Order: sequence, then structure tokens, then C-alpha cells
Amino acid sequence: PVFYFGEVEYRVDESDGHVEVRVLRTGKDLSKTATVTVRSHKTELASAEAGVDYVGISRNLDYTPGMNQQTFRVTILDDLGQPVLEGPETFELVLCMPVNGILGEPGKTTVFINDSVSDLPKVQFQEALYTGEESDGRILATVYRSGDISYKSTVRCYTRQGSAQVTTDFQERPNTDVSIITFLPGEAAQKCVLSLVDDTVHEEGEELRLVLGNHKSESPFGASVGELKETTILIKDTADKSIIMFGETKFSVSEPKEAGSVSSVKIPVLRLGDTSKLSVVRVHTKDGSATSGEDYHPVSEDVKFKHGQTEHVVEVEVLYDGIREMREAFTVHLKPDDNMVAETQMTKAVVYIEETNGMADVTFPSLPHVVSLLHYDDVSKTAQNLHPPAGYPIVCVTVSQSTFPRVSLRPQESVYVPKSQSTSPR
Repeated sequence: PVFYFGEVEYRVDESDGHVEVRVLRTGKDLSKTATVTVRSHKTELASAEAGVDYVGISRNLDYTPGMNQQTFRVTILDDLGQPVLEGPETFELVLCMPVNGILGEPGKTTVFINDSVSDLPKVQFQEALYTGEESDGRILATVYRSGDISYKSTVRCYTRQGSAQVTTDFQERPNTDVSIITFLPGEAAQKCVLSLVDDTVHEEGEELRLVLGNHKSESPFGASVGELKETTILIKDTADKSIIMFGETKFSVSEPKEAGSVSSVKIPVLRLGDTSKLSVVRVHTKDGSATSGEDYHPVSEDVKFKHGQTEHVVEVEVLYDGIREMREAFTVHLKPDDNMVAETQMTKAVVYIEETNGMADVTFPSLPHVVSLLHYDDVSKTAQNLHPPAGYPIVCVTVSQSTFPRVSLRPQESVYVPKSQSTSPR
């Protein structure tokens, strides 16, 4: 029987991790067990180093009766942590010391380790999509460099317009050397800066592309561009979105003091963002504790925002009702834009009607009287008896007691008796 390699040479990329090698046994009589030894050796030129580029091997291949081939693996070491582009390197595998057989041809095979693909300086975008706001003024796209980064390299990062247009939406990065990004030795990432044009006109999301090309490196083996050589840029325009809203959510107005007179409350309706288009919103009032027609004049009107207009004022008239009451309120509402141009926010405002000539919320009817117990049943005698008689205690008579006088005891003194406590004169 004859032992020999299945191939004269094997080629493997450094990143593959291993290479599989076949050793064949042929002959007329394969009925006996056999053994052959395989060892690795350095080559004379561009030799790979055992322990650095591959794991050295010296092992026996055992053949059982009838077996005509054996396959074994040689581990290839990848300098993944700190890639260094070395170019093609080689080492040899040699057959020796056959048992129950002889060596044939090829008895030696060469393994070529190539890192010119895996360790070649390569640039590509880190993400397939970048999103930014027009109001931010720019978008930063990260360009990542892998492989052997020990050399300085440059790459062009240029724009290709889509729905977003040059000069109106962004500043062009032409496919020339003015759009170069430079990587210094050891740098793995750089930013490709896209400048945006911020205007006052609201636009829906617009897109363009950033493209990488013409990668150059000081490495003698050159440089390449990775699979993610293009990225999509999405420009949003949230800040310019047209918004219509009330200037405030709470308003206060005093009720008129006289019949026939009115007070008014002015409610500003604001438009923010893009003012280039026509918007029409309806403003209307709704009763709360205040009643339309009695406490205020109801309002239901269309507010039109023409080109460039940012504010309208809606005026609501408040009426005199002659009734003493607590604070009342009604609400004012905004309907959506009829033209579906602007978004409506803060669509409800509360208007409070304050009493100006009414009594305070808590009313004290009258001061109590301090009298002698002798005069308790006829408190009016107090005025004629300023000095209480000796021997009688002093008592305090309040308005809630039946003996409290219903007429003034002193000039200019008025007595207020709540309606719920009013009684017939005594």
C-alpha cells in the first residue's frame, strides 16, 4: 500500500479557523492495519510560524483493514483581537515513517494562509438607517473601520439625493476629495457629518443616501469597502409641524356690576410651526355651572389662519344676571383643522366668572351683644342700662338666639340676617 496526500496544496483564509487535509492509502492489499506519521514544517519563503499562525502538528494516522483514507484538521490561528495584514504565508505538511506501507507522491503538501481578505482594512457604515431632526442642523453617521487599522487611510463619504433635495433640505457632499474622512493609525471609527437646511416649512419625512467609496490606505496591500457601503438618512421635521392651540387653559373675568352692561374675556388662539398654509378651526363654548344666554353669550365661529398668521383672539361676552352666587364657569373648545393641515393641542379652556358685588363666601351676620342676665328677655334695655346691675352674671346674646334684637341698637348699625334664618319682626 502507498500513502500520499490528496492535494499538492491547500488554501485557507486566516479567519476560517482550520484546514482539512486528506491522506490516501491505495494498493492491492489493504487487509492489514497500517500507520503513517504527518508533521508540519516551515517553508523557506514567507513561512507561517507555528504557534503564531497555526498550531503545529505531529501525529500518527491509523488505518484499519480496508480503510483507504484519513482526514485530519490543522488549526489556523487568527489575529482577530489586533489584526495585522501579513499577506500570504505558507507551511508544509510531510508524511514519514510508514508502517505496512510506503510513501508515494505527493508525500508533501503546502498550506497557504491568506489574510488579505479578513485583515484587509475595510470601512463600512455601522447602521443601515440614521434618523435626525431638521431642527438639529446635522446628522452624524458612524463609519466603522475593521481589519488591520495600523495604517492611515481615507474614504469618501458622499450624498445621493432621494425625496430630500440638495440645497433645500441638506448640504451636498460631492463624490470628490472634499468629502474625505480620514482615519489615523489605530482609529476604528469616524463620523460622516451631514449638514441639514432648517426652514420654517413643515415637510413629511424625507430620505437620502450616504455612500462610501474610493477607500485608500497606506498599507501595501490596499483597502476595501464593506457590504454596508450605503446608509439611508431619514430627516424628520417635528419642530415645523403646524400646531393650533389655546394660549392658556384657564381664564377669569368679572361679572358686570350693572344690568344691561357686559364684560368680555379675550381668548387667544395660537398657531405654532409652519404658517404657510390655510387652516380653519371652529371655536365654540359649552355650558358648565354658567348658562349660555343667562351668564354669557355663546360663541361658535370659524377661525381662519391665513398665510403667515400666528394668532387670533376670540372674545366672549359675560352678562349681568343680578343673582348673588358662587363663582361660575363655562368651557371653550377647539375642533380639528378642517383642512387637516395643523394638529390641535390644548383644545379646552375654562373661563371662570367672578362675582364683584356679592357678599364674601363667609358672611358674619352681626356682632353679639353682651348683656346682664337680668335683661336677657329684653336685650333692647341694654342701651338704657350701660352699667349692669350688681349681682347678675354677664351673658352673650348672638343673632341665632330668639332674644337677639332685630333692629339697630346703635346708630348706623345694620344687621344682616341670612334668608334661611329670616323671621318676622318682633
